Amino acid sequence: MKKLEFSVHEFMTIMGTLDEEAGGRPAPEDSVLNAWREQYVTLDKRLESLDMMERADMLFDGKLTINAISDAQLNEVLGVVREHIQMHERLITEEDLDADPEELETWQDKLAELEAISSGDF
Repeated sequence: MKKLEFSVHEFMTIMGTLDEEAGGRPAPEDSVLNAWREQYVTLDKRLESLDMMERADMLFDGKLTINAISDAQLNEVLGVVREHIQMHERLITEEDLDADPEELETWQDKLAELEAISSGDF
């Protein structure tokens, strides 16, 4: 089992993506979506209760640690992070108004960190 640290923004984005991909259907039993659902729901409620500035501070300055993650769950998270990188690269290439090179860099950094953990180079 491995330990991961996410910004609240990264965690909520990953979980939101998995939740959206599940489309209301049950996720596989060993999915990150099931394993971390309680933290996700609790954190989402907490974020919703904050005013805009407090929410922004928590999203980008807050940290969340997952103390035990299986290799399968790590691979699931890696897949979501790769999806976000591809999406941001596409937005930048298309010169979309939502393109954000800093957000792309954030996800690229997270991918490098996760790949190092996955390969045991941490």
